[in-house]
Amino acid sequence: MLITSILLFTAAEALPASAAQVIVEPEPKTMSQSEIRAFNAKLEPGHPYFIRCVKRADTGSLVKRNLSCRTNAQWHSSEDRANQDARDTIESWKSKASASSN
Repeated sequence: MLITSILLFTAAEALPASAAQVIVEPEPKTMSQSEIRAFNAKLEPGHPYFIRCVKRADTGSLVKRNLSCRTNAQWHSSEDRANQDARDTIESWKSKASASSN
């Protein structure tokens, strides 16, 4: 029993301080810019829950901009989904082209 206690104590000491802190994935669309800055201050820019905001021009407007804020994980998921949709579209075009050429 003593050996188990020593191993647990040693393992707990080896963890960095940030590993002991549990971070819940935020919902950036419901957060204000000041809340996003405060949340990001606790994280590294490469962390999956770090929030990135992107300004894009509104379609049909030369002035209006849309601000889209998502976590790194959400941006990554969105990019993966868009890439898969593009691959599926190309594959469906290829299959239609080969079917009509015969």
